[in-house]
Amino acid sequence: MGRTDTSYVVADTFSHAVGRQSLKFGGEYRHFVNENFAEGTGVFNFPSVEAFLNGTANAFNITLGERRSTVDQRAMALFLQNHITIRNAFTLELGLRYEWHVTPTERGDRFVVFDASSASLLRVGVDRDEIFRQNNRNVEPRLGVAWSLSADGRTVLRAAFGRAVDEPGTTAVRDTAGNPPFAAPVTAAGSIPVASAIATTRPAGLAPATVDPQFQNASMQSWNVNLQRQLARDVAVTLGYSGSHGSNLRISRDINQPVGGVRPFAALAASSPILPGTPLGTIIQVESSGFSNYRGAWVAITKRLSRGLQFDSSYTWSKSLDTNSLNSSGFAVQNSYDIPDQYGLSDFDARHRFVLSGSYALPFTGHVLTRGWQIAAVVQAQSGNPMNIVTSNSRLNGMPNTVRPDVIGPIRVIGSVDRWFDPSVFVAADHFGNLGRNVVIGPGFNNTDVSLIKNARVGTSLGVEFRVDIFDVFNHPNLGPPGNIVGSPTFGKIMRTRLPTGEAGSSRQIQVAARLYF
Repeated sequence: MGRTDTSYVVADTFSHAVGRQSLKFGGEYRHFVNENFAEGTGVFNFPSVEAFLNGTANAFNITLGERRSTVDQRAMALFLQNHITIRNAFTLELGLRYEWHVTPTERGDRFVVFDASSASLLRVGVDRDEIFRQNNRNVEPRLGVAWSLSADGRTVLRAAFGRAVDEPGTTAVRDTAGNPPFAAPVTAAGSIPVASAIATTRPAGLAPATVDPQFQNASMQSWNVNLQRQLARDVAVTLGYSGSHGSNLRISRDINQPVGGVRPFAALAASSPILPGTPLGTIIQVESSGFSNYRGAWVAITKRLSRGLQFDSSYTWSKSLDTNSLNSSGFAVQNSYDIPDQYGLSDFDARHRFVLSGSYALPFTGHVLTRGWQIAAVVQAQSGNPMNIVTSNSRLNGMPNTVRPDVIGPIRVIGSVDRWFDPSVFVAADHFGNLGRNVVIGPGFNNTDVSLIKNARVGTSLGVEFRVDIFDVFNHPNLGPPGNIVGSPTFGKIMRTRLPTGEAGSSRQIQVAARLYF
């Protein structure tokens, strides 16, 4: 599989200042061309090592045939922004942006979607005009204020609100070019022998990809307020609060999930223009039914460079909740008929986070060997991210590792590598479990990087920099998440570090470098 992307952008901005107002207005036009090809891509899922050795999967999907698509996606935007100084101590920002994200098209009319109203496969450009409705009502206001509260100008209050709309990526529509008649996606759940998987699933497992015809652009409303005080000539402290609410977020779900063991769409209708009467399996639909919320309070202390010392430090206390976090391109919901049931801690939520970065030029000025030294450091510390406890059951929704278990007792985090949490309270059941999404918190992250730098001049126009960078100087083990599949041999055990070996933060690494500049 592979892809080639080409972007064309035309944009301009005009500015005009008069009196206490500074006006900006402009616009842009974007044209994105996304060419894709893929052949023979698929996945076998095995519930255990024993099942893998026996060649028996519990879920299987593959797309047969060569898939090609050339997706055109266009967008245009206009904006107007006005900076108004009402008084020397009070300024106001007013802005308005409009965007039209033109519905994407495929140059060869190879988009094929499943139409739920007629239980048919329809070819966009032949049987239907558009893959989804035009999103041309995107109005995005902006408001910001800055108010100097003290006569000396050392205390400033700032606040802002804005609404932003996201242009959907081409991955939202790309997979529909892999539907019949151009290719044949098949899927199955249950006991599946590897040797005969295609032969046994093809007659009964057509799994078309589709897009909700009412798909909407995701939008985000964001706001913040902060109070900044200058403590000294080069030191300032800021207290802030920020929040956001995401609406119409992209999510994928199975609109043919079994109900009482029976799928709503057993087969394509006899009137379907493509493959009438063909049995249907999973139907993954990209839609915009997700949502999110974030709240955070933070404090930051900044020291500008003076006497060789500068640093920035911040602490954030926050909570992020959503329905699907970063997995919008895949299927990861427990119950496709209950998206709000997915609402829980975001995959990337970290309740506490501290960051300190700074540098200090050592005050040695004598001999060439003692002057020009500098030390720098970056310190990061944060609490753990949530993890989703699941079972390997694929019978309920056709997808393994998505159904959560029942919890029958208090969830207890032990914190050991061999037993991060008590696994005995999680019980796999033949129904959608009562455990919430992302309830268990994994290991935290702590990392300190240090650099020692020596600068030297050679003549008047040539300089040399020698440096030693030590990543994870304390060699602190940053652990990865524990096993999250109930009943598996690794359930509750940590088997790896948070980052792959060789990446900054995975283990102590020392790098020596020299740079010549002129």
